[in-house]
Amino acid sequence: MTENRRQSRRGFLSGITAAAVAGGLPGELRSQTRNPARRPQRVAVIGVGHYHATLAPFYLKILQDEKVDIVGVHDPDRAVAEDRARRCGSTPFTDYRAMIDSTKPEFVLSLNRHVDMPGPFRFLVDAGIPFLAEKPWGVDDRTVNELADYAEKKKAWATAPMSFRYSWWAQTAKKMVESGELGTISHILVRFNQPGIQRYIDEGNSWMLTKAQAGGGALLNLGFHGFDLCRYITGEDPKVISAVTSHSIWKREVEDYAFVTLLTPGGIVFLNEASYTFPANGSDSERKIAAEKALVRATPAGDGVQIIGSGRNETLMAPPGFVGSWAGVVKDCLDRIGRGEPPPASVRDCAAAVSLTFDAYRAAGETS
Repeated sequence: MTENRRQSRRGFLSGITAAAVAGGLPGELRSQTRNPARRPQRVAVIGVGHYHATLAPFYLKILQDEKVDIVGVHDPDRAVAEDRARRCGSTPFTDYRAMIDSTKPEFVLSLNRHVDMPGPFRFLVDAGIPFLAEKPWGVDDRTVNELADYAEKKKAWATAPMSFRYSWWAQTAKKMVESGELGTISHILVRFNQPGIQRYIDEGNSWMLTKAQAGGGALLNLGFHGFDLCRYITGEDPKVISAVTSHSIWKREVEDYAFVTLLTPGGIVFLNEASYTFPANGSDSERKIAAEKALVRATPAGDGVQIIGSGRNETLMAPPGFVGSWAGVVKDCLDRIGRGEPPPASVRDCAAAVSLTFDAYRAAGETS
């Protein structure tokens, strides 16, 4: 690496960290440079039978790593509530209202089956407790938009885990787009192909495979993140131009594959691909921007960004201590509450991603 390249990289890292401190990027970088004030210590979890509690991203483990007190865990199935309570040293509840009243948490993580998400959401808004609610908040876009309206009206501290924002690629791409460094952007691609459906069945979450209880399949569950990244990186509200879904592998009522083409008002084409078709453990993922002056893509491991342009081919690695993905979301929420700051993503951000998902379903001929 030449001296000029080293200087360029140092300047880039300095600039992106400064932007994070100023509020331009998610909070995992800000939290490295500002000491958090009073963070929530008492945390409760609603709907802990959701697979995310004990499978990737392992929410219970994330909370334990944050050294908070998990004062209560809820699930309507007593056996599930008791099992999850044993795993994290907490107290089980089958009534989330009773749990909130009894444990008086300072922060709540709300999971649940998708069809059951609206009730706890409204309850937490009314209770005035800051909360992180797993997406999509419901099984149709009308319900989710109504929830966003309600939270905004009540000025609730409420957010969804927009975990793909918490990657070095997303943060680097956003800064480069905003600075104009890339010139005209042709297209952006986000591919998120995951293993099949057996993991949901094994974890007692077969409800994920029915439209009545889940709302949709791979596009709502995984492609949601691509829709959010489009808005986050471009700063624009795109429209669905075309969409196709497939049920060919698992032959369930929810799709196992989807491909959606979006177009922003500024002319950026965004390609969003999601599936349950990866044939083994692991993932087939890709994230890149193709622009006039550079191609910017995530490294295979996701911990770096490759930038290719005229006379330029360099890889920028995430700085030491970078906290990404779902762990970054949880940490950012706790830190922001401690500093008296608003959520990292608005309720309207979640509603917008869900609305795009159902626009795509309608374009593809799916019924919700």
